[in-house]
Amino acid sequence: MTDPVSPVTKRPPVVGWTTFGHPGAIRLLSKSYETGRLAHAYLITGPDKVGKRTLALDIAGMVNSEPVVDMFGEAPNIDLASSHHAERIRKGIHSDVEVIDPDTELETDNRRTNLNDDGTARERQTISILHVQQMIRHSATKAFEGSRKVFIFDGAHQMVEAASNAFLKTLEEPSEDVMIVLTAPSADLLPETVVSRCQLIQLRPVDTVVIEQELVQRLGVDEPLASSLSRLARGCPGWAIDAFNDPTIVDGHNQAVLRFAGIITGNIEERFRYARQTGGQFWRDRETVLAEMQRWLEWWRDVAMMRHKLVDYVTNTEWKDLLSEIAGQLKEAQISGAITSIQEAQSALEANALPQLTLEVLMLDLPWVDPAKVPSLTIE
Repeated sequence: MTDPVSPVTKRPPVVGWTTFGHPGAIRLLSKSYETGRLAHAYLITGPDKVGKRTLALDIAGMVNSEPVVDMFGEAPNIDLASSHHAERIRKGIHSDVEVIDPDTELETDNRRTNLNDDGTARERQTISILHVQQMIRHSATKAFEGSRKVFIFDGAHQMVEAASNAFLKTLEEPSEDVMIVLTAPSADLLPETVVSRCQLIQLRPVDTVVIEQELVQRLGVDEPLASSLSRLARGCPGWAIDAFNDPTIVDGHNQAVLRFAGIITGNIEERFRYARQTGGQFWRDRETVLAEMQRWLEWWRDVAMMRHKLVDYVTNTEWKDLLSEIAGQLKEAQISGAITSIQEAQSALEANALPQLTLEVLMLDLPWVDPAKVPSLTIE
């Protein structure tokens, strides 16, 4: 089903997108909106922080905003940068737009609360059938504040099977005044029956230069800092923006660089301690542990670059001496083997394998480097 407005009705163009670095997606959506051919459901895929949620919110703003008539009685465009509806949607206070993820509060939840070791309530790791049933109830009412209800499932791959089955019925019989937007790292993580009923929008990593320019122009970031953040972002604008607003993110990144170097040069007891602590964290904060695995991959990529003297391709240029010292002690086969082991551990964790055992195996697989030959690890 396409947009309920007749394709004959030409709408004004959409400008002022918060999303940047994805011109193809913006052109597609703008053209579909102008011609009245929007789909009833979209699936936006791409890496974490690449802009999936931002684009979903822009879509919600687009379908709920009206053109502003100028002094000549004309409506030249719909400006998402100044739209009252788009602003309220971005703030999360628009009554017709709901963002649903595992942390979304449920109106009715009779499940037993699972506790962490310290007695605190364990955060939800999945989107349950209760979330979908709640969405179905809310979708039965007419839009109150805007013109169309929009439900954004941020992290749709976290739906349990029962939720996906219940959700499928909504996709099969869509309401004309309801739009659904899903986000996920990859379409492969969702049931084919769900994917086939959505229009797919794939977001790719954004060029470093584009991120740097946007940081300077939109946020007023100093050029040296913008250059550093855009490089560390690895194509994900959301990471760079978050890091600018919260300097502890970069601190955490630097700590990870040193932590990994310490593990590679550490003894077996230190490695198993890391596996135990990180594995214990998995059930409390699954996404943080999976992000740790991604950091490991990026760290080893930099080691591989330094092994081949490709300094210009290193992300963590501030640590090039440390990375060079480690790379100089390893063979290419050891580096590629480490990357393979981390990828296998990451896949196992995503499949909910026993985290501590998975990480212990990984620690045994990683190569060892003599700390005496890594002077950059010595603190003056």
